[in-house]
Amino acid sequence: MKKFLALILAMAMIFALAACAPAANDAEDVNTPVEEAGSESSYANLGTAIELTSEEYGIGFRQGSDLVNAVNALIKDLNADGTLPALAEKYSLTLAPVAEVADIEATVKDLDYIKANGKLVIGITDYAPMNFKDEAGAWTGFDTEFAQAVCEKLGVTAEFVEIEWDNKFIALESKAIDCIWNGMTISEEVLKNTSCSMAYVKNAQVVVMAKDEIANYPDAASMKDLTFAVEAGSAGATAAADNGFETVETTAQTDALLEVASGSCDACIIDITMANAMLK
Repeated sequence: MKKFLALILAMAMIFALAACAPAANDAEDVNTPVEEAGSESSYANLGTAIELTSEEYGIGFRQGSDLVNAVNALIKDLNADGTLPALAEKYSLTLAPVAEVADIEATVKDLDYIKANGKLVIGITDYAPMNFKDEAGAWTGFDTEFAQAVCEKLGVTAEFVEIEWDNKFIALESKAIDCIWNGMTISEEVLKNTSCSMAYVKNAQVVVMAKDEIANYPDAASMKDLTFAVEAGSAGATAAADNGFETVETTAQTDALLEVASGSCDACIIDITMANAMLK
């Protein structure tokens, strides 16, 4: 009799435990890893709100560098032979009109310098679709392929070096790099600190925020109480300052996006080229 009662109690405990166990779907939820910030899906709830500025990209060389005249001539050639139009289509960019610009008075013989070294050292940041790494870890992107095409014509190798964007002019003047070629907006600061090439791609600074908030902020005036993530030393940081926005500085535009995706900031200001590439 005791054995029979023990068996009954054991069966009752098994049924009780089964009833308390989580359902299969609940168990999957518990064990499902949180998506890493920066994955495609982490930006799924973000969208472009408004454009703050309209601008163009240029390549920055040392002041007085004879590379400016050489590269300007090659920009024209690569437009004419279809290389740049094909790259623009590949990376969904809009080329700037080819302008007639006068040669600068070259006082620095960088062309001889890079040919003696056999390479052009190019300062960049990880910034899609201009410069970013492919699955194999190699640099690719519009500016990467553009620079490689120019270097091939100059008879040198393109060497890409990641820099702190806020220190780009220091890196250039110290000869840590030979040029800044990374979707750099042509601004007063750039023209003051470099000899800049002609414009080659159109750009704009845009506000990115949660899609369900965009309708609440139709213009810059309505955004005065928001906190914006911006890349230090970028055109986005300048646009934020011009509008009197409160900002949190990051080291890269991708980090500014992550600040918004994580909820740490209300919005960010980045290049429309990156917004179009990342917010798909």
